[in-house]
Amino acid sequence: MEYPTVSASCHAGGRRYGRRVDPVDQGRFPALRVRNYRLVWIGGLVSSNGRWVQFVAVYYVIFQMTGSAGWIGMAGFASFMPMLLVNPLAGYISDNLDRRRVLLVASSFSAVASALMVLAWTAGVTSPWAWVALFFLRGLVAGVRLPIWQAFVAECVPRRHLHNAITLNSTQFNAARTLGPAIGGLVIGTAGPGWALALAAVLHAPVIAALAMLDRSELHRPATVPGMRRNGRSSVFADYGESIRYVLASPGIRTAILTVTLISTIANPIVTQLVVFAERVFEVSPFWFGVLGSAQGLGAVLAAPFVAGEASRMRRSRLQLVATLGYGLAVIMFGLAPVFWVGFVALGAIGAMHLASASNLNSSVQLQVDDAVRGRVMAIYLMGVLGTTPFANLAMGWLISIFGPRPVVTGGGLLLVLGALVLHLTGRMAHLDVD
Repeated sequence: MEYPTVSASCHAGGRRYGRRVDPVDQGRFPALRVRNYRLVWIGGLVSSNGRWVQFVAVYYVIFQMTGSAGWIGMAGFASFMPMLLVNPLAGYISDNLDRRRVLLVASSFSAVASALMVLAWTAGVTSPWAWVALFFLRGLVAGVRLPIWQAFVAECVPRRHLHNAITLNSTQFNAARTLGPAIGGLVIGTAGPGWALALAAVLHAPVIAALAMLDRSELHRPATVPGMRRNGRSSVFADYGESIRYVLASPGIRTAILTVTLISTIANPIVTQLVVFAERVFEVSPFWFGVLGSAQGLGAVLAAPFVAGEASRMRRSRLQLVATLGYGLAVIMFGLAPVFWVGFVALGAIGAMHLASASNLNSSVQLQVDDAVRGRVMAIYLMGVLGTTPFANLAMGWLISIFGPRPVVTGGGLLLVLGALVLHLTGRMAHLDVD
């Protein structure tokens, strides 16, 4: 292939030298110029929207059946807990089997689980336990699929585009978090929850098609079969223990997991408590509650060009310090917001800081990890992202019931700022800069 020649900045003997530049390396989003990654990104964007449509529809169905916020919490718990249970297995599968094929199978099973929800609605199933069980099934599939998807991103692009690919992956998730709930609410309001559930099932098709269309010869797979132990045998828990020891011996990866666990424990429960702020603090209608819920995704989407461009050229330790401090300050701003629109702006800032932090920490892990343990280490990383969420949700709900939403959320922001300063002053964040 002929590449355009770009003049070099240096001269010798009055002559200008040129260098050939691969067009894929040009532009703010070079990862999207790689066909395999572009297919995966588009398919992931569509399926992520379907997942959020499904969340809205199932929560709506359960609430209409029970009128109980407790059942909503139970559904959320049923969705997250399976991810923790299958975490070791997901890492093992990722490092020992073909990730593309596993994702094809997992995405197909996810479509089947979504179709079962459509059938349950059509059959008039009114038992909340049945819907919680279906959400549990969906969580099992997602628990296998998510760590493998994260590791598979590294196969879709050259190493030099990995940070850009991870940032775009986070952006598509946050874009879906903005659009998906709005689409779900619109379909429920105009056609009913059954059609929303059907739409969620149909939206699995693009990602399945994208995975099937990938050029396997262009995937950047490890040269050797990963996950195989020296004696030629491998087991789920032995390999998981080995990956834990690997993480403990890797200061940069250890710091990334510690940081993401701190952020997730404090910030993730805020999303589930937005309804409390909408009804008790800002006293707005359900429509404006939906607007408030889209603020984080909108902030992330608006920040994406900066995070993928200028921020990617910063030292990872410096970017993480700015992102974590900014995250904490934005949480404090939300906790103290006197009116709705100040809260909306604060949530937008939280979304922007979340994108910067998530893509930076994910990149730090992906750039430092060996291919032989990539899947298992990404599973442990995702344990940091999701592992404390069910319990942190319960804790924040209990604290809010005692002290009220403002002091609890503001206190969480202060803890996040303090944690960022401790990680920086103790030198731990500097470990993120190692490649």
